[in-house]
Amino acid sequence: MQTPEFDEDWFNPNANLPYGVTPEEVKIAIREFYDFYDDLNRFLMREDHGRIETVLRANNALSDFIGNVATEELAQASDSLTINQKQDGFPDILPVDHDGYAEQNYEVHHGDHGIETKCSKSNGGWQAHNNEEAWFVVFRYERGDPEVDLQDMEPIRLVQVLAASLNEDDWSHSGRSGDSRRTITSSIISSGMYKLRSNPIYEDPEAITGRGEELVEYKQRHASFNPKFAEENPEYVTEQTKLGKAGK
Repeated sequence: MQTPEFDEDWFNPNANLPYGVTPEEVKIAIREFYDFYDDLNRFLMREDHGRIETVLRANNALSDFIGNVATEELAQASDSLTINQKQDGFPDILPVDHDGYAEQNYEVHHGDHGIETKCSKSNGGWQAHNNEEAWFVVFRYERGDPEVDLQDMEPIRLVQVLAASLNEDDWSHSGRSGDSRRTITSSIISSGMYKLRSNPIYEDPEAITGRGEELVEYKQRHASFNPKFAEENPEYVTEQTKLGKAGK
């Protein structure tokens, strides 16, 4: 059975994060998630229960699992953060030095400070229940082909971890009318997507998406921290990237 591995070339040590959180702590969280996932799958396979990817078949169940574990690992990796103890509270992760949160034992229904996390296979269109103003970290993943033999299935891999501070104008809200039972949702629009894609913490170059000048900008930024990508794609190496390398 294949084990997922952290790719150093995909790691951006200069990503911008709030509350004293560092990219290195995100790296630790990703590695811890991979270790947990691998240990769990080896146990399930040993007991002849399949893999976590085949156990969690319901809509969004796998994304919820990955997101919950990755969120817990990020909170544990950083001395600046703790998990929101309120089930379905907002945001998911809270700064430990917030006196108001400490007085509530970090059980916050809806707070103004912290990090909300999202997890998805899709490359955009990420949703929430409201137009939220907060820092967001998005874990984007790929999974193996469910039709292949369980032992040969490619492991889950995180292909993008993006972070940005979003405001209410970075969302579009879809309500409902009359007798509709459709879930009320808000979706991140282009301005919010630009903020997130402009601040990758971890990124497979094959996962970079966008259009026109923005796509070029994302790839130029990726070339600034991924030497292999820069060597193979010199058209995305800017003078700023060259100066950064010369200063190291």
